Amino acid sequence: MIGNRSVDRSRIVGSFRGSAPVAFRIACGHPLQTNPRSWIGPKSVQSRANRLGALGGRRHPVSQTMAISLAMAISLAMDRSMQSPILIVGAGPVGLAAALSLSRFQIPLRIIDRNEAPTTLSKALVLWRRSIINLDPVIPYEDWLACGLVPKGLRFFDQGAYQATMTLENGAHVLPPGLLIPQSKIENRLIEALKQQGVTVERQTSLESFVQHEDRVVCQLQTPDGAEELETPYLFGCDGAHSTVRHSLGLNFSGESIAYRWLLGDIEVEVEDGVNPHAPKSEYERTLDHGWLYSTNSDQGSLQLFPITDTRYRIFVEAGVADPTTPRQDPTVQDLQAALIERTRLQWKITDSHWLADFRINERQVSQYVHGRVFVAGDAAHVHSPAGGQGMNTGIQDAVNLAWKVALVWKGDASPALLETYQEERHPVAERVLKVSGRAMRMTMSTNRLTRGVQDVIQSIVTHIPAVRKMVTSILAEDDVAYLHSSLAGESEGNVKPGMTLPDVPIEIDGQVCSSIALLRPRKLDAVYTLLLMSETKPDAWPGSPLVQVVRFGQDFQDPQRNFNQALGLHSNSGLLIRPDATIAASGAPAVIQDWLDQWMESTAR
Repeated sequence: MIGNRSVDRSRIVGSFRGSAPVAFRIACGHPLQTNPRSWIGPKSVQSRANRLGALGGRRHPVSQTMAISLAMAISLAMDRSMQSPILIVGAGPVGLAAALSLSRFQIPLRIIDRNEAPTTLSKALVLWRRSIINLDPVIPYEDWLACGLVPKGLRFFDQGAYQATMTLENGAHVLPPGLLIPQSKIENRLIEALKQQGVTVERQTSLESFVQHEDRVVCQLQTPDGAEELETPYLFGCDGAHSTVRHSLGLNFSGESIAYRWLLGDIEVEVEDGVNPHAPKSEYERTLDHGWLYSTNSDQGSLQLFPITDTRYRIFVEAGVADPTTPRQDPTVQDLQAALIERTRLQWKITDSHWLADFRINERQVSQYVHGRVFVAGDAAHVHSPAGGQGMNTGIQDAVNLAWKVALVWKGDASPALLETYQEERHPVAERVLKVSGRAMRMTMSTNRLTRGVQDVIQSIVTHIPAVRKMVTSILAEDDVAYLHSSLAGESEGNVKPGMTLPDVPIEIDGQVCSSIALLRPRKLDAVYTLLLMSETKPDAWPGSPLVQVVRFGQDFQDPQRNFNQALGLHSNSGLLIRPDATIAASGAPAVIQDWLDQWMESTAR
């Protein structure tokens, strides 16, 4: 209250943070680029009141009492606004990755999920290199290596007969192209890391509705204790293909449903000679060769096998045309064993099952990911064919891309314009995944022998030309995902361009060989960006900011084989500014780095 009049504190805060006259903000004791967290607290109320009292001048004086009341209202409203947690809806891999990435920057948040517990099903099976890199600042890549299986490659069959083998080409990388890890394990590791940050998933809690205002989103939740209203500065919709957030926004999930049915099973297998009457024609058909993926085409349809453990595999069986109205019917172990016998020569007996499902494929994407203070990510924004295992990975990368941008804006270290680059960078990535995975799935679906003959030729090329194998591996690992045309891509020199990911090559830190990605791990509390200097130039020659941590060749790491130097191709007096998602922001002389910081950061003072 001011006098006996009510004050709309949200309107005060909204104008104070954005559209208020410059004089008003200066009068409150804050330069234009001050972190808004410093606007909060009793220490500043009196000085803020003094300046408010002087605003009216001699003709329109503001009483000291009114000035103090107004200053306190601003402080209270700002405190409420800044402490209100960001709300993440959905605690699958995408929501968990978003929460973990926000908590890295000490952002208050809540993450809710309508389910009683995390999934126990394997669901997605592979974590590709780019996702491992994106998550490294919060979960070191060594943790994933300890619990995942490195895929060796793919073996192709046609009508049960072995055709070719394609190994995955890793080149100079330290990290493998990907790791076979069930989604349940990935979720558990993310949850564990979140708990270490003091964040717990709120289970059996759902978002019922929300109303977006200029300065906040008011959400209606249903919790185990009843209804709750929550005000949040930002709302993340990571709630899957049937997203409440997407539906509430009224977004068109444009695309199509593929009119086919697939049978899925997570099965235990063992070798048993004679279980398949089709005699094996290669050694691969009478052994369990751990780490290899199998793909076969036949007149009856396609079948794929993906290793989970030494004896557990995921099996996909194409099961014919089915329109959306066709009832779903989960397969039996006998159905899957019959498919193995009918379409392969594998002498594998299914001994047990952990998950059996009938599933359909949708290819859909919303046109816009950013809606004011509300965002959609992962399956809430795009769904596509499982070919290539890109779905979960694309969603995790959505989450990491969005989280660091929201964190900076929330802290007042960047303009809200930064949030628009989430749409700019991530929408084209999912759009491409839709096209590539859809094309790959349709190729495997063909029962036409002429078409399959063309596929055999393609497979022969892929398996015999190293450069093509390397390209395919890069696509699967998502090494080729880049934001070269993003507004955030600054000036550059050398081999790596802004928008590309920092190369993963061997370096030495404290005498130990590791991936260059380890250079991006947080070294100080408020650091957001990493400034990489490839010479022993003193840091004083470079832009300084609390948001930037400096890593220097010679002092912080060694490059004895010059792998890193060759990959970067930088001049010795150049620097590389790297974003929290391991993406190059800018490279070149100190002035180039400073220009980028000045353009995108609200506060870059030393």
